[in-house]
Amino acid sequence: MMPDFNKVGLVGKSSDSRTAPLVATLVGLLQERGRQVFMEQEIDGFERPDSVGLLPLDELAHAVDLLIVIGGDGTLLATARVTVDADTPLLGINLGRLGFLVDVSPDTAPEELSEVLDGAFEREPRAMLEAELIRDGVTIHRGIALNDVVLHVLSVVRIIEFDTAIDGMDVGRLRADGLVIATPTGSTAYALSAGGPILTPQLDAMVLVPVCPHSLNHRPLVVSGRSTIEIRLSSGSRSPAQVALDGQENVDFAPGDLLRIHRREQALTLIHPREHHFLRVLRTKLRWGEQP
Repeated sequence: MMPDFNKVGLVGKSSDSRTAPLVATLVGLLQERGRQVFMEQEIDGFERPDSVGLLPLDELAHAVDLLIVIGGDGTLLATARVTVDADTPLLGINLGRLGFLVDVSPDTAPEELSEVLDGAFEREPRAMLEAELIRDGVTIHRGIALNDVVLHVLSVVRIIEFDTAIDGMDVGRLRADGLVIATPTGSTAYALSAGGPILTPQLDAMVLVPVCPHSLNHRPLVVSGRSTIEIRLSSGSRSPAQVALDGQENVDFAPGDLLRIHRREQALTLIHPREHHFLRVLRTKLRWGEQP
């Protein structure tokens, strides 16, 4: 049975001048269709009607049947990490640049939203990662990521040295600027820039991509999505390091610390218009087939 999406939440960059007119259009459309509308925050330039409720993001996700995220991929990443426990699907409208995750154009958003409300959409689960940072046997940080968990050198132009194990099997010591552990979703982000392969979202896999490895013998590696990755910063590593979740949440990583990464049990759900195809998005965004 198709969900009715009777309660709809709007999340967007409040300071972006393009947000207010789009929000006004969408609020008008949703209310004409008899939907109850909520927002995360006031939007500069938009006069919020009294009929539109205002809720903090974590409460908003539990109160609605659909979250519409207006912005770039970064906005959706930040929203996903806060709202995934609510199991509320996200529909992204792209006010950013590439927009692999927010795939609805603002020019066609009213028409495509109407189709979604009519039941013409695709529901797509996206795997997320859970990262645990352990120091002296004690967990000091837990976080989740939709794109990637990145171990990287901090503030200096020097390499770091770390040991990696996959499902308990030691795969060796790596000296590099860092390591990207990405979901299929994140394979088109930092992992791709670092030379990794593109994984289609349906794959049950993760990819490990060294960043500027000291030895060219170290290559990107695709492993099972059910694997557990463990990384320990070598006691001989002289450079400070940091772990970044989706490039937005950062924690220091000291010699002897252990970083444990595995797939999160609960996936994120994205809503796409009916004619959405991942390979078509790649062809468009990466300009495959275009002549120079």
